[in-house]
Amino acid sequence: MELLVTGGDTELGRVIASGFRDAGNNVVIAGAQRAELEVAAKELDVDYVVFDNNDPASLEAARGAFPQHLDGIVNVPAPRWNAGDPRTHTLSERASAWRHALDTVVLSAVLTVSVLGDQLSSGGSIINVLPSNPADGSADAAIKAALSNWTSGQAAHFGIRGITINLVAAGRSAEPGYDGLSGSPASTADEITRLAMFLTTPAARHITGETLHVSQGALADFG
Repeated sequence: MELLVTGGDTELGRVIASGFRDAGNNVVIAGAQRAELEVAAKELDVDYVVFDNNDPASLEAARGAFPQHLDGIVNVPAPRWNAGDPRTHTLSERASAWRHALDTVVLSAVLTVSVLGDQLSSGGSIINVLPSNPADGSADAAIKAALSNWTSGQAAHFGIRGITINLVAAGRSAEPGYDGLSGSPASTADEITRLAMFLTTPAARHITGETLHVSQGALADFG
């Protein structure tokens, strides 16, 4: 398969790209930080494209650098800046934190799919990734709800072409001593990678428009 993994300038993006590459796929990583991408691409022995997927002009300019035919797009959020303690935010700081969260998680996925969706082959997959389990009432929780809703709404549109689209989100990790865990549990990044890889296989063609959590098998109620 030919896959694009955005957020290649993040640790999670590199882990996901590595998993798909090790499974024998052709992987292209993308992101806005050239130096980080160059290092990751060299380590993984994959191609890379530099672009800012929060910026429509940057995406349009990079369009020709992407493979003309893709079998999958994995949208990993760009690096986030630390917004600090929201309890101490001024009104301006609060607005900036919410806009930044929206841009890096939701807008980036929307713009990437808008530009590259037509290059997806029939039977392909789109996987949006949310790497953290946000606290209720936080900006990240609202952003997660928005991304989940958008993902669900796109399923009908892409389903006409036999393309699935799902959201893989980090859940609440298992507590120490959780029944059924033995040894060292897999990292969240590894669990996200495994689920993302499964969603690109023929065995997962019936799954689309869903928000799926990875949580080391722990039972919990997720919003």
